[in-house]
Amino acid sequence: MQVLSTPRNFVSGNTPQEKLKTIKDGLDVIHDIYRYAKTGFKTIPEDDFDRFKWYGVYRQRPKDSGYFMLRTKIPGGQLTSAQLNVMAGIADDFGHGFGDITTRQTFQFHWLQIENFPEVFERLNKVGMTTSGACGDDTRNVVGCPVAGIDKDEIIDATSVLNDVNRHMTDNREFSDLPRKYKIAVCGCRIHCAQPDINCVGVFGLERTVDGKLEKGYGIKVGGGLSSSPHIAQTLPVFLTPEDVLPMVHYTSVLYRDNGFREKRNRARFKFLVADWGTDKVLAKIEELAGRTFQRHDEFVFPEDPETDHIGVNEQKQAGLYYVGVSFAGGRTRGAQLAKIAELSKKYAQSGLDRITTTNKQNLILLNIPEINLAALKADLTANGFSYQPSNFRKGCVSCTGIEFCNLAIAETKNRMVLLVEQLETECASYKEKIRIHFSGCPSSCGQHQIADIGFRGGSTKVNGVATECFDMFIGGKLGAGARFNELVKGKVLASDLHKTVGKLLNYYTANRQADEPFHAFAARTPKEQIKAALDA
Repeated sequence: MQVLSTPRNFVSGNTPQEKLKTIKDGLDVIHDIYRYAKTGFKTIPEDDFDRFKWYGVYRQRPKDSGYFMLRTKIPGGQLTSAQLNVMAGIADDFGHGFGDITTRQTFQFHWLQIENFPEVFERLNKVGMTTSGACGDDTRNVVGCPVAGIDKDEIIDATSVLNDVNRHMTDNREFSDLPRKYKIAVCGCRIHCAQPDINCVGVFGLERTVDGKLEKGYGIKVGGGLSSSPHIAQTLPVFLTPEDVLPMVHYTSVLYRDNGFREKRNRARFKFLVADWGTDKVLAKIEELAGRTFQRHDEFVFPEDPETDHIGVNEQKQAGLYYVGVSFAGGRTRGAQLAKIAELSKKYAQSGLDRITTTNKQNLILLNIPEINLAALKADLTANGFSYQPSNFRKGCVSCTGIEFCNLAIAETKNRMVLLVEQLETECASYKEKIRIHFSGCPSSCGQHQIADIGFRGGSTKVNGVATECFDMFIGGKLGAGARFNELVKGKVLASDLHKTVGKLLNYYTANRQADEPFHAFAARTPKEQIKAALDA
């Protein structure tokens, strides 16, 4: 791996968060975590609670409960059965029996206490895992295609490039004081399943023909992100060889580190710098920092439907092997389920190749299953209650943590979404088209509601003078070609009425679509007033 180093060259801002980082680097709090594990929750000062985030540790709702959420890092979602067993053990021994798969291909656990962290970190370290940078003003988990290297249709296997980027950015003190969170995707998947459109930096597979010869490499998008001010990433006009990717990511990260807007916390994300500067200035500055010019390229063809997960039974590029994607609505899993998936992987995968991956749609995939073992694996999955052939409602659902544990959330999301899926599978059983339904408990949009066919954002309203959970309903989001965020179509839908409202919407779509028109195209074409009238009827 290339050795790259660019010393910091920035002036810290005056926000409380910036001042906190000048006193002590977030990575230094690890020693304090071990000390507080002995002295107890009440001895932890407020500033160190914020620094805990550099190791994936957040206070659970309510903040004075003494309980924490822990988020891990799993680059590209790649796991062995031994590592998944550790996830199962953490869930069972410390997390009240459950853990959640996140939209960044990691696990997060709840109900941990400060006294638990030394043992949890030891378990993770023994299987080569870390939580460093899982949160905080640092590089979050680097996401990628969960079937990289085995997908028959991929443009290029990005596994080694992703691992290089992850190693370079993790525990690297040149990048442990970024203006704010920083999200990277590295993927060679043809459908862009790693969502380069909504990452700060999104590296994607790219192929072109030069002098009659096919070249495979990468393109890069910068400045994407969601939250309360969503931005679609912009494509830089370059073609990157595999050897170019790490330098490009390094100098892009230096650009953000040293020029990001540190004076205002709500404008500190990379997306705001990119939006203000534009791609020409961004690329010129990257090349100035790198002391080189990258190959120019300006012909890009993006997938029409990138928001697809690798669910079901699929043939790998390796002859005779298959991967099997298993659906977990909203990513909610139990320790016993994780242990069973690890067991099935060990039992049915080709000897020595037992691997499981997490997806950013909050599901799991078992890899390297010989064809001769498929029937027995499918029978075992079914017998243990796992869904590898889920309904379109189930495989298209995503949810944030919600008010159950999150201090920012306004509404319950995960359990609400699971209930909605069950209701739709019964009441809309005849509906067979693809549909993606996402839930976010607040405007921070951890459930990525803006990119869904149907996105719900939690809120509250008064019913007969009583505060009642409700959701704003947005429709028509998509990534890839013609990427756009969805639009509000109905506000303050009562939680108890969600299934009725979705049912009306799907009936209206089915009756008024053109030929094989997908939902996002129908939503873009049809005046919102017409759709709203149908929902209010």
